[in-house]
Amino acid sequence: MAEYIGKEAEEIWVGDVHVANIRQENGHGDRPFIVESLTGKELHTAADRHSAEVWIALHSDTITENELG
Repeated sequence: MAEYIGKEAEEIWVGDVHVANIRQENGHGDRPFIVESLTGKELHTAADRHSAEVWIALHSDTITENELG
């Protein structure tokens, strides 16, 4: 489901479709997790990684439709 793509972001795949990326915001202390589209547009902010993954799962059809047309 998740693949490491860099120091700060992971690719999230649903089946064979790359849906979004998750990265943790820069800074110190508790930092939110940012869900980004494939083009780098911020889609959602979540308090933890699991919440970000659940949000992607719930919205994957809409994300894919908006990004891929």
